[in-house]
Amino acid sequence: TQRPSRRRAIAMLHRSGSLVVLRFVAMVGHFFAALVFTFSRRDNVVVALKFDYTDAEIDDGVHEASVASALILSCFAIEAVAFFGGFSLFSALLTLLHLTCHTIGGILLALVVLTKAHYQWAWYIFAFFSAVPAAADLCAVISMCIHRDKRW
Repeated sequence: TQRPSRRRAIAMLHRSGSLVVLRFVAMVGHFFAALVFTFSRRDNVVVALKFDYTDAEIDDGVHEASVASALILSCFAIEAVAFFGGFSLFSALLTLLHLTCHTIGGILLALVVLTKAHYQWAWYIFAFFSAVPAAADLCAVISMCIHRDKRW
């Protein structure tokens, strides 16, 4: 494939420049919601259990919430590498996907924390709003590495 000219790359940046800024803001908001969930997961586990819970049930719930939280944060690591490395920066489709997923995922995680909802909602949020953009970024990184196609 042909490398885009410098003028074309600058034009692409101006067209998607505001989307990139919104994507970054949505990603940061979703990241902070994930951090808040990480630190408040015990409260969500206690609320989800029956009134006469045991310590083993709490430990199991906290472990499950910790795994969900760790997976969400590892997806952010993948997305940060792809974003700051420029692998998915100029793709308008990926930017819209990230913008949508991070906005909805951040709002839902914040609602899980604020309303003390069941901790298993984090698994659904992970599957639809963290894993999907991370998988898309992995595909973009692998595609660029295989095809040696630089968009910047």
